[in-house]
Amino acid sequence: MIGGEEEEGPSMGGLAVRIALAALIPLAVLVMPSGDTAGPATLLPPLIAIAIAFATRTTILPLFGGVWLGAAMIAARDGAGWTTPMVGLWDVFETFIFRHAIYDPAIPAGQSTPVGWKSFNLSVVGFVFALVGMVALTIRGGGMAGVAERFVVLARSARATRITAWLMGLAIFFDDYANTLIVGGTMRPLTDRMRVSREKLAWIVDSTAAPVAGISLLSTWVAYEVSQFAPQLPVELFAGGEGAGYSVFLQTIPYRFYCLLTLFFVGMMCMLGRDYGPMLKAERRARSTGAVFRPGSKPMSGDGADAEPKDGIPHRAHVAFLPVAVTLASILVLFVLDGRSVLGPDVPGSFTFAYARQLLGAVENNTLMLFYGSSIGLAVAFLITIGEGLLSPSEAFSAALGGSRAMLLAVTILILAWAMSEVCGELGTRAYMTSMAPHIPPLLLPAGLFALGCGISFATGSSWSTMGILLPIVVGLAAEVGATTSLGATGMVIVTIGAVLDGSIFGDHCSPISDTTILSSTAAGSDHMDHVRTQAPYALTVCIAALALGYLPAAAGVSPWVLLPVGAAALLAFALVVGKRLHE
Repeated sequence: MIGGEEEEGPSMGGLAVRIALAALIPLAVLVMPSGDTAGPATLLPPLIAIAIAFATRTTILPLFGGVWLGAAMIAARDGAGWTTPMVGLWDVFETFIFRHAIYDPAIPAGQSTPVGWKSFNLSVVGFVFALVGMVALTIRGGGMAGVAERFVVLARSARATRITAWLMGLAIFFDDYANTLIVGGTMRPLTDRMRVSREKLAWIVDSTAAPVAGISLLSTWVAYEVSQFAPQLPVELFAGGEGAGYSVFLQTIPYRFYCLLTLFFVGMMCMLGRDYGPMLKAERRARSTGAVFRPGSKPMSGDGADAEPKDGIPHRAHVAFLPVAVTLASILVLFVLDGRSVLGPDVPGSFTFAYARQLLGAVENNTLMLFYGSSIGLAVAFLITIGEGLLSPSEAFSAALGGSRAMLLAVTILILAWAMSEVCGELGTRAYMTSMAPHIPPLLLPAGLFALGCGISFATGSSWSTMGILLPIVVGLAAEVGATTSLGATGMVIVTIGAVLDGSIFGDHCSPISDTTILSSTAAGSDHMDHVRTQAPYALTVCIAALALGYLPAAAGVSPWVLLPVGAAALLAFALVVGKRLHE
């Protein structure tokens, strides 16, 4: 069966422990030092949200409460007085949700038109609706069942199915959003059949999204990452200064310990079939009872995206393959066209890798292109299912709308996560965390900035904003302190940039308020807090390995080509000792 008959409610003892631990999280502000421009109290909104989320295993109420608290703190700072709670509540909806996420009517100084629609956010929402609607349509039309039946020939076991999901995650490298929703939606019917828990699928999807896109030579991430540190590159250390940005990015890849070890760890755990912590419990439940998600849980994709194929229709794999393939091809073509509109129409005689990198690096409207590409895929899914007589027009629209309606919860969480990021920016949370950087000793600089990046990205749920906070200030700092170390100024800059990029991705990977974490729960059809709870021990395991066996010795001059195998061996040993193997 998929699911369960009775709710598996938490024991009173377990609930009390969770509440007690959650209560300790906000108390961290009492032991943290004051910053130059902001104090540790600015951490309270994200800390409160995370604490309530872990205590209650819910997401919307904690996020809303954290945003409201932050808005109230801003209102109090601005002199709202006794009306602070109500002013804060109004600002949650009017400022941090509507203006920042949907439409800003403000007219900037010197202009005659308002800021207007928030195309980035709205394109992400549209992309989610269109892609999930496409997946739901292909499920109802028997396409996903056909894919599952095709893969059964190769994936005859739970292990082979997990490995297939991991390989698909590595293959879709050009964008984390596309990776998450396509891999999760495509693999979910097969992992359900093989009794792989939704929590495990969500972890595989989440762990091969941002980590892959973040280190890919060609992705929507690369241009942004390079843009954040390239302007600060000193000419005396890097020939060409800012123009050496991509070359420096390539040099940081061996030092991307968290991303590289995460990708290794996922593949290794899929092959070994071992688990520990809450994930072990989830896998045992799925393997022994067939309940791929926890009884009583609330899967993010809801019932619409979990629709069964219509009775009596053939299961044809191309019904799912073609829309997904068209979506991927459309997105790549649209990226190229958008990049050419920026670079100009001139194309070199031979289409080189360098030119392809320039095209993707010049893409300015990546989320809009994702929305267009997924809409084309949705249209193809309609044409196939209706044209081949698998579904009537009304059945097709009902299936697609059912999948899209199921996204309302996920989109609500996504909008609140964006609001939380804006609150943190205005309150000074990011400025406070940044002010902690200069207090780190030179040999601890990469490790300290990695940990700081982890903290900021986990608290704010945004890797890109964390990169934007830290990278502009760490290049000069790293060059200055690195001159007195064995790495030298150049080496310290490269290692430090890699550390900040990886620390930023840690939070995007596992923060409960991160958009990618939310979308991973959505794509896999997992309860969001179940995904966060089961993934956290795995992410922390790799995080500790990257810190202790990566950035600490790397700052002392140890080669990454030595540290990466050592880190991989340590993770393998840990999995063999701690992990429990389930029977296939």
